[in-house]
Amino acid sequence: MSRHYPVFPSGRRERGTALIVSLIILAIVTLLGVTGMQSSNTELKLAASQRDRGVAFEAAEAALAIVEKNLADSPPSREQLFTYPVCSGSGCFNASCQGGFCFDGDYRSSFTEFQCEVAKTSSPRVEYWSDPTLDVWEVNNRHRTVKIDSLKTDVKYIVEFLCFVPRDMSTPFSAAPGEQDNGAPLFRITALAKGNGGRASVALQSTYKVLNGF
Repeated sequence: MSRHYPVFPSGRRERGTALIVSLIILAIVTLLGVTGMQSSNTELKLAASQRDRGVAFEAAEAALAIVEKNLADSPPSREQLFTYPVCSGSGCFNASCQGGFCFDGDYRSSFTEFQCEVAKTSSPRVEYWSDPTLDVWEVNNRHRTVKIDSLKTDVKYIVEFLCFVPRDMSTPFSAAPGEQDNGAPLFRITALAKGNGGRASVALQSTYKVLNGF
Protein backbone atom coordinates (compact mmCIF):
# COMPACT_ATOMS: atom_id res chain seq x y z
CA MET A 1 0.00 0.00 0.00
CA SER A 2 1.46 3.30 -0.96
CA ARG A 3 1.41 6.28 1.46
CA HIS A 4 0.74 9.80 0.51
CA TYR A 5 2.34 12.71 2.41
CA PRO A 6 1.05 16.26 2.22
CA VAL A 7 3.22 18.53 0.20
CA PHE A 8 3.46 22.17 1.39
CA PRO A 9 4.41 24.90 -0.99
CA SER A 10 7.97 26.13 -0.48
CA GLY A 11 6.68 29.70 0.11
CA ARG A 12 4.85 28.65 3.27
CA ARG A 13 7.99 27.01 4.71
CA GLU A 14 10.02 30.12 3.99
CA ARG A 15 7.45 32.33 5.72
CA GLY A 16 7.55 30.10 8.81
CA THR A 17 11.32 30.20 8.89
CA ALA A 18 11.31 33.98 8.51
CA LEU A 19 8.87 34.30 11.40
CA ILE A 20 11.10 32.24 13.69
CA VAL A 21 14.20 34.22 12.71
CA SER A 22 12.30 37.50 13.28
CA LEU A 23 11.22 36.38 16.75
CA ILE A 24 14.79 35.42 17.64
CA ILE A 25 16.11 38.78 16.42
CA LEU A 26 13.34 40.59 18.34
CA ALA A 27 14.27 38.72 21.52
CA ILE A 28 17.95 39.59 21.08
CA VAL A 29 17.17 43.26 20.42
CA THR A 30 14.88 43.37 23.47
CA LEU A 31 17.56 41.77 25.65
CA LEU A 32 20.16 44.25 24.42
CA GLY A 33 17.76 47.13 25.10
CA VAL A 34 17.04 45.97 28.66
CA THR A 35 20.76 45.46 29.32
CA GLY A 36 21.52 48.92 27.94
CA MET A 37 18.85 50.50 30.14
CA GLN A 38 20.21 48.74 33.23
CA SER A 39 23.74 49.86 32.37
CA SER A 40 22.55 53.45 31.86
CA ASN A 41 20.71 53.42 35.18
CA THR A 42 23.81 52.12 36.94
CA GLU A 43 25.97 54.80 35.33
CA LEU A 44 23.46 57.50 36.33
CA LYS A 45 23.46 56.27 39.94
CA LEU A 46 27.26 56.20 40.01
CA ALA A 47 27.43 59.71 38.57
CA ALA A 48 24.87 60.97 41.11
CA SER A 49 26.78 59.35 43.98
CA GLN A 50 30.06 60.83 42.75
CA ARG A 51 28.48 64.28 42.46
CA ASP A 52 26.99 63.94 45.94
CA ARG A 53 30.37 62.93 47.33
CA GLY A 54 31.97 65.97 45.70
CA VAL A 55 29.40 68.26 47.32
CA ALA A 56 29.96 66.64 50.72
CA PHE A 57 33.76 66.86 50.35
CA GLU A 58 33.65 70.58 49.55
CA ALA A 59 31.26 71.21 52.43
CA ALA A 60 33.52 69.38 54.89
CA GLU A 61 36.52 71.39 53.68
CA ALA A 62 34.58 74.64 54.08
CA ALA A 63 33.53 73.63 57.60
CA LEU A 64 37.15 72.94 58.61
CA ALA A 65 38.18 76.38 57.37
CA ILE A 66 35.36 78.06 59.33
CA VAL A 67 36.20 76.23 62.56
CA GLU A 68 39.92 77.00 62.20
CA LYS A 69 39.10 80.69 61.77
CA ASN A 70 36.88 80.59 64.85
CA LEU A 71 39.73 79.07 66.88
CA ALA A 72 42.10 81.77 65.66
CA ASP A 73 39.65 84.60 66.36
CA SER A 74 38.35 83.27 69.69
CA PRO A 75 40.81 80.74 71.11
CA PRO A 76 39.72 78.70 74.15
CA SER A 77 40.90 80.00 77.50
CA ARG A 78 43.42 78.00 79.48
CA GLU A 79 40.71 77.21 82.03
CA GLN A 80 38.68 75.48 79.32
CA LEU A 81 41.56 73.06 78.78
CA PHE A 82 42.17 72.11 82.41
CA THR A 83 41.13 68.67 83.64
CA TYR A 84 41.78 69.63 87.28
CA PRO A 85 40.24 71.62 88.71
CA VAL A 86 37.46 70.45 86.39
CA CYS A 87 36.17 73.12 84.04
CA SER A 88 32.50 73.84 84.74
CA GLY A 89 31.67 76.52 82.21
CA SER A 90 30.66 76.27 78.56
CA GLY A 91 33.20 75.10 76.03
CA CYS A 92 35.15 72.84 78.40
CA PHE A 93 37.27 70.17 76.74
CA ASN A 94 36.33 66.84 78.33
CA ALA A 95 36.63 63.07 77.99
CA SER A 96 33.01 62.51 76.98
CA CYS A 97 33.07 65.16 74.23
CA GLN A 98 30.21 67.15 75.76
CA GLY A 99 29.46 70.18 73.62
CA GLY A 100 31.66 68.81 70.85
CA PHE A 101 34.89 69.65 72.73
CA CYS A 102 37.00 66.57 73.40
CA PHE A 103 40.09 65.83 75.49
CA ASP A 104 41.14 62.40 76.71
CA GLY A 105 44.43 63.45 78.29
CA ASP A 106 45.52 65.24 81.43
CA TYR A 107 46.32 68.94 81.82
CA ARG A 108 46.04 70.32 85.34
CA SER A 109 46.37 73.89 86.54
CA SER A 110 49.56 72.86 88.33
CA PHE A 111 51.11 71.50 85.11
CA THR A 112 53.37 73.35 82.75
CA GLU A 113 52.42 73.20 79.07
CA PHE A 114 55.20 70.69 78.50
CA GLN A 115 53.71 68.35 81.13
CA CYS A 116 50.37 68.18 79.38
CA GLU A 117 49.52 64.56 78.47
CA VAL A 118 47.56 64.03 75.29
CA ALA A 119 46.20 60.63 76.43
CA LYS A 120 45.94 58.56 79.56
CA THR A 121 48.63 55.91 79.92
CA SER A 122 46.18 53.51 81.63
CA SER A 123 43.86 53.11 78.63
CA PRO A 124 44.00 53.23 74.82
CA ARG A 125 43.60 56.62 73.24
CA VAL A 126 40.01 57.41 72.28
CA GLU A 127 39.30 58.00 68.60
CA TYR A 128 36.32 60.24 69.13
CA TRP A 129 35.19 60.36 65.50
CA SER A 130 34.71 56.58 65.35
CA ASP A 131 34.15 55.44 68.94
CA PRO A 132 30.88 53.43 68.97
CA THR A 133 30.26 53.98 72.68
CA LEU A 134 30.37 57.78 72.54
CA ASP A 135 28.67 57.88 69.11
CA VAL A 136 29.45 61.58 68.79
CA TRP A 137 27.73 62.02 65.41
CA GLU A 138 24.34 60.77 66.58
CA VAL A 139 24.23 62.16 70.13
CA ASN A 140 23.23 65.80 69.80
CA ASN A 141 25.27 67.25 72.67
CA ARG A 142 28.50 65.54 71.57
CA HIS A 143 29.09 67.46 68.38
CA ARG A 144 28.64 70.94 67.02
CA THR A 145 27.27 72.10 63.68
CA VAL A 146 28.11 74.73 61.11
CA LYS A 147 25.91 75.85 58.24
CA ILE A 148 27.26 75.78 54.69
CA ASP A 149 25.19 77.76 52.16
CA SER A 150 25.25 75.12 49.41
CA LEU A 151 24.28 72.27 51.72
CA LYS A 152 20.80 71.23 52.89
CA THR A 153 22.08 69.63 56.10
CA ASP A 154 24.45 71.40 58.51
CA VAL A 155 27.94 69.94 58.78
CA LYS A 156 28.71 68.24 62.11
CA TYR A 157 32.11 68.65 63.74
CA ILE A 158 34.11 68.01 66.90
CA VAL A 159 37.25 69.71 68.22
CA GLU A 160 39.92 67.77 70.15
CA PHE A 161 42.61 69.33 72.30
CA LEU A 162 45.97 67.65 71.59
CA CYS A 163 48.07 69.43 74.24
CA PHE A 164 50.90 71.79 73.34
CA VAL A 165 53.51 71.76 70.58
CA PRO A 166 56.46 74.05 69.75
CA ARG A 167 55.27 77.49 68.74
CA ASP A 168 57.79 77.81 65.92
CA MET A 169 61.27 76.71 64.90
CA SER A 170 62.98 79.52 66.78
CA THR A 171 61.15 79.27 70.13
CA PRO A 172 62.51 76.57 72.49
CA PHE A 173 59.94 74.25 74.05
CA SER A 174 61.23 71.53 76.37
CA ALA A 175 61.38 70.35 79.98
CA ALA A 176 64.19 72.81 80.67
CA PRO A 177 63.45 75.71 83.08
CA GLY A 178 62.08 78.70 81.26
CA GLU A 179 61.11 76.66 78.18
CA GLN A 180 58.19 74.66 79.58
CA ASP A 181 55.46 77.20 78.81
CA ASN A 182 56.59 78.34 75.38
CA GLY A 183 54.23 76.10 73.43
CA ALA A 184 51.03 76.62 71.48
CA PRO A 185 47.85 74.52 71.86
CA LEU A 186 47.17 72.07 69.05
CA PHE A 187 43.66 71.06 68.07
CA ARG A 188 42.31 68.41 65.76
CA ILE A 189 39.04 69.16 63.98
CA THR A 190 36.90 66.41 62.46
CA ALA A 191 34.02 67.44 60.17
CA LEU A 192 31.30 65.14 58.82
CA ALA A 193 29.24 66.33 55.84
CA LYS A 194 26.44 64.67 53.89
CA GLY A 195 25.64 65.37 50.25
CA ASN A 196 22.35 66.96 49.27
CA GLY A 197 21.15 63.75 47.65
CA GLY A 198 21.81 61.64 50.72
CA ARG A 199 24.03 59.32 48.69
CA ALA A 200 27.40 60.06 50.29
CA SER A 201 29.01 61.20 53.52
CA VAL A 202 32.53 62.56 53.84
CA ALA A 203 34.61 62.99 57.02
CA LEU A 204 37.71 65.20 56.93
CA GLN A 205 40.24 66.14 59.59
CA SER A 206 42.71 68.95 60.09
CA THR A 207 45.10 69.93 62.87
CA TYR A 208 45.34 73.58 63.83
CA LYS A 209 47.87 75.31 66.08
CA VAL A 210 46.58 78.40 67.88
CA LEU A 211 49.19 81.12 68.26
CA ASN A 212 46.98 83.96 69.52
CA GLY A 213 45.97 84.22 73.15
CA PHE A 214 48.63 81.90 74.58
